[in-house]
Amino acid sequence: MTADGKPSYLFVDEDPLQLSALRRMLRDVPGTKRMATSGEEALQMAEEEPPSVVVAAYILPGMDGLTLLAALRARTPGLHCALHTTQWPARDMLPPDITVLLKPCPPERMRAFLMSAATEEEK
Repeated sequence: MTADGKPSYLFVDEDPLQLSALRRMLRDVPGTKRMATSGEEALQMAEEEPPSVVVAAYILPGMDGLTLLAALRARTPGLHCALHTTQWPARDMLPPDITVLLKPCPPERMRAFLMSAATEEEK
């Protein structure tokens, strides 16, 4: 949560067009939305302001999305995380508390995940 009590979302994808589409699709979702194009950039942004919710692509430059989510969770236990990917990861690779959002993710599904995570964060 931000200082004003609103959720803070961090979206990570190597494709700026994907990030732009997410920004447009979610413009009316309350909260701060930040975008990163690499795992390293996302870690730096999270250091400056820890997010409430992270949605990361699986394929990223430098590190994959699961490695990024694990690093962010180590810093912020209880962080709400989703892997935004075109293929379902192997079951032995996926921690049980990470939501998988298959690309292309219907806007309603993405919104439902974000709103659910933000609501849980308020509790």
